[in-house]
Amino acid sequence: MRFREGTFDRSKTGILRPFCPAHAVASLPEINLDDLKAENLSLILLDVDHTLVKWKQEEFSPEVLAWVKKAKEMGFEMCILSNTRHPERLARLAAVLGIETFRGRFKPSTHMYEMALEKYGKKPEDAVMIGDQIMTDVFGANRAGIDAIWVQKMEGPEFAGTKINRVVERLVTSLLYRSLVIPLDTTSDPAPNTPFFERTIVKQFLKFCFVGGISFVIDSAVSYVLMFKIPLDGDLLSNRGGQYLLDHFPSLFRFANSPTGAFLPVATVIAASIAMINSYFLNRSFTFKIKSNENKGKQALRLYIVGYMGLFINLVVRTGLFTIIPGHPKRSWAIATVLSAVIVAMWNFVGQRYFAFRVHKSE
Repeated sequence: MRFREGTFDRSKTGILRPFCPAHAVASLPEINLDDLKAENLSLILLDVDHTLVKWKQEEFSPEVLAWVKKAKEMGFEMCILSNTRHPERLARLAAVLGIETFRGRFKPSTHMYEMALEKYGKKPEDAVMIGDQIMTDVFGANRAGIDAIWVQKMEGPEFAGTKINRVVERLVTSLLYRSLVIPLDTTSDPAPNTPFFERTIVKQFLKFCFVGGISFVIDSAVSYVLMFKIPLDGDLLSNRGGQYLLDHFPSLFRFANSPTGAFLPVATVIAASIAMINSYFLNRSFTFKIKSNENKGKQALRLYIVGYMGLFINLVVRTGLFTIIPGHPKRSWAIATVLSAVIVAMWNFVGQRYFAFRVHKSE
């Protein structure tokens, strides 16, 4: 989705309010410092990578250096809030800019924001956060009661964890853009007042849920049969197989408190792999309406990459819940299966829409 600049009406964002910035601007140097001063802001909090400088690089653009210099001259206090795992590089960058840095619990935790406010003796309404990530910079600022300005990511590679955030970010911002009340360029985007259920992404999500329901039935049925219906030597396959795993791979399956608990990940992998076949064919033709056979193989490969990453999430959540939920194994299995399915459904929709079946046309 193309980045769009403008001001957001956050009263229209509903449950997405915590993720909504006050403004979206193409780059840091385009932020008008006179406007910030007019809003009685006195503390500027800055992200580093892809906001001030490209990831892993240490050379600032002349425009960024000039903007920081002007901000200082205008009396703004400034500091950097960074999730970086390389404090030495961060210290070098801060030294060049001549501003302080704060490191603590990673954004979107409010910890670093609160540290900065306390250090400079400011209230949340005195500060503004500027960063390129909705899920960390903007979300964290909103949680701390601080307005955020979202800037477009600089060109270039980025950290693997950030790429995962970007996938979720695209889904969130596609919905947030409907509250963009002062867009600078709307030539290729829908009118902000497009009815919610007529938006492409909403239609696709509803279709995806329908397909997901079918896949969920397939997944659950196969898993249930493997866990509770297949006999083996006078016992259930899950008990026999799970005991084998506990006996031969005790360190790998030490999380399990029973043979069925040990066998559950095996049943989950088999069931999910079968359900993915249904997901691929129906989502390709029905949800995302891919008519061309071009790149069919690549799309299948990407879907299975997304699917197996979702499967890993499923394994962790389902197995963890099955282990800790008390009561009869069938009850624990049912609750764990439903809750993990909801979480994984969101992951799979975002991954399939923006990676497996890439949607290039604007919403």
